[in-house]
Amino acid sequence: MLLSDQKPEFHHLQSNGARALLTAVTVLTCACTQAPSLHSDTQEPDSLTVHICPALPFHHMDIFIFADTLTRPLESHLRAGNKQFLRIPASPGDKLVVGLADVRGSFGSTLPDRYSTMERMTMEYADEDPGSPLQAGQGSGGTGRTVELDILPLLCPVSIRSISIAADAPLCGAVARLEKVNAEAQILRSDGFHPSRTIDGPDGLEFPMMMLQEFPEDIGSDPRPTGITLWCYPNEDDDGPGGGGTNLLISGTLAGERKVWRIPLGKIRRGARLELDITLKNDYLCEL
Repeated sequence: MLLSDQKPEFHHLQSNGARALLTAVTVLTCACTQAPSLHSDTQEPDSLTVHICPALPFHHMDIFIFADTLTRPLESHLRAGNKQFLRIPASPGDKLVVGLADVRGSFGSTLPDRYSTMERMTMEYADEDPGSPLQAGQGSGGTGRTVELDILPLLCPVSIRSISIAADAPLCGAVARLEKVNAEAQILRSDGFHPSRTIDGPDGLEFPMMMLQEFPEDIGSDPRPTGITLWCYPNEDDDGPGGGGTNLLISGTLAGERKVWRIPLGKIRRGARLELDITLKNDYLCEL
């Protein structure tokens, strides 16, 4: 259910210290602290307008406002619906604003204590939902002004628009699978995605179809649409033989023999959308 009709949950915070906790939300990993006590000032606060520009529709948005000072402490947190303009109370001064769309679970009393903590937050590829992916973005500005938030997902769709095979016989029982998928990523990173670990199969994924899908029919010499879309995380490592880049594997049975084609996807940056028209030839045929 969309949350836009619910009243937003707003936490206004002081920057005094708090107890460290292990995690903020089940799907996000970071070092967090217990939320400080509610602000007790009686003065009317200024406001900050946030304009949310999402790459995809979203259900709800978590907004974090950090003071743009030396330690960049968290000042407030707001969970709102799916509106694209928000007016938020804020103390005078410059701010760093972070938006996270469709975080599952609730932060409750555990919030990142400062911007440096938020920078270290990561998302596991295995926990993603391609129907409602995590999206994130950040911006800066002062009270009385508008902060623009460009919100991008980490998940990158890999769509196989059409496929054919340069052979006299059809490829039967064909399957598409991703290989060397980045296993986790910092949610605020915009570039420089070089995986410390990768995933080669769908075991352990909440949505295995992100990595593995069967073709709806045998693959012949005439290009046919497939309706298949897989999803991966950004991976800017070098591709090619022996490289660490993400690959697309197409496998099946050709004239009674099992065949596998490995197709490098190149450097995949955040926000990428790959649309492929594939003809299976000997170029990418793997030795079994």
